[in-house]
Amino acid sequence: MSNRTDLTLGLCQYAPEVGATDLNRRLGTEWINRAADQGAELVMLPELAASGYSFESEAEAAGCSQTSNGPTLLEWASVCRRRSVWVVAGFAESDGDRRYNSAVLMGPEGVVGVYRKAHLFNDEKSYFLSGDLGFPVFDLPFGRLGMLICYDLWFPEAARVLAVKGADLIMVPTNWVANFRRQPADERGWTMGDYACVGAATQNQVFIAAADRIGEERGVRFVGCSCVVGPDGSMLAGPATVDSEALVIVDIDTLQARRAKHRTPRNDTLADRRPELYGELTQV
Repeated sequence: MSNRTDLTLGLCQYAPEVGATDLNRRLGTEWINRAADQGAELVMLPELAASGYSFESEAEAAGCSQTSNGPTLLEWASVCRRRSVWVVAGFAESDGDRRYNSAVLMGPEGVVGVYRKAHLFNDEKSYFLSGDLGFPVFDLPFGRLGMLICYDLWFPEAARVLAVKGADLIMVPTNWVANFRRQPADERGWTMGDYACVGAATQNQVFIAAADRIGEERGVRFVGCSCVVGPDGSMLAGPATVDSEALVIVDIDTLQARRAKHRTPRNDTLADRRPELYGELTQV
């Protein structure tokens, strides 16, 4: 891994369209290029950016799915190569007769790795299997990166595993929904996803970046509010608005995540854990 730790992040908040794979491919390419034009070196698109979210049938979900070398990801990887950027993007992944809600990490040399969503939300359970790859961490030139997807962030164990494995930055492509809340954002303009990001970041002393989508799709309303949170829990960028497109650009230094774990001369976030007391968490 390189000794470099500085990085410019770009989060893309927009509205993919369910079933419109050609349109979504083009939209993703446009947003990656827009972020690169603004100096972003690591760009994130929302959850299921390649397919849209609200499927109506098994056939539609299958038709929107692709492998990690499918046409959409091949095009986005080509953009990574031309622009010398890394991209995290959500897609419906097909693997033989199995299908997952996944996020791909790709860079100038192609696909680096894939994460499969571990915790499926609501109707996702009709179209996807729960992820089976665990919580991988990837070495990049500017630090160590892990990925979660949307609802995963509501399970503190997931972010903690990534922190224990050395992640400096957790990227979260998401489709936060408003349907079960009377109002999607509070008087500060924060949705519950933003608070979840703050909680996970400060509990683990890592950077958390969440790229959400906007709009409404077959009665499901999405809430935007994309954000980047620092390892001390401070909001570094965003939240973006609830219903407008946004390109969130922010500079970070992943070294801060490593330093932040030494909270006092006598405390270390990971060394202070008591795993011998946590056995009940792993009981099925």
